[in-house]
Amino acid sequence: MSTQTISTLSWKRILISLAIFILIPFAAHLIDLKINQYAISLMFCMNIGTSILIIYDWNLFGIHYNRAKHNAMDTILYTAIGAILIMLWIYVGSNFLQANIILPGNSDLIEYGYARPGMMIAFSFMEAACVSISFKCFTDHLNVRGKEFQSILLSGLLFGLLFTVIYLPVWDVGLFFRTYLYNMVLTAYLAYLYNQCHTFIPGMLAMSIIYFIVMFQSTMM
Repeated sequence: MSTQTISTLSWKRILISLAIFILIPFAAHLIDLKINQYAISLMFCMNIGTSILIIYDWNLFGIHYNRAKHNAMDTILYTAIGAILIMLWIYVGSNFLQANIILPGNSDLIEYGYARPGMMIAFSFMEAACVSISFKCFTDHLNVRGKEFQSILLSGLLFGLLFTVIYLPVWDVGLFFRTYLYNMVLTAYLAYLYNQCHTFIPGMLAMSIIYFIVMFQSTMM
């Protein structure tokens, strides 16, 4: 969410984009009733659903890509900053918060080797693109222009809540609040990177890189 630009997204586009975002985990649960392997189900739905989302919002994606390309130095700098922030936060989320982070388990990556490439793509680039585009759509009409701190905080509180509610696997109060905190701070990082560069590309790249590295390291253990 930029604090210096005016919304150009229609309510129709926002609602359809968010519907795709919300339907991904629900579709995964429906498929999982048949195959009884949620990591595989979510991998399939994340790859297909995010592909649909990117195609539907192709013009939006292109605008943000061009902004990143025309400000290459800022893009590289804030991608690096974002990668460091997310790397530290995912470590805290995994080891201290024990939040429900949307990543396949080590056993899933090793046991289902045939699906590993699909999972590596789904839970790095595709997940980051899905979150980044949906985050942009969700916060597009929030009227906090000129108030960077408020925009980052409000983005984290609201989108982090949506992200937590739709992806939480089981209802558990403790797990909910730990996961909400993780998603809230993750979203706040993405909002910060957006406000610095006026494009979601650095946040998307940073999240993709770190999530891919986490999965790759888990297969080496």
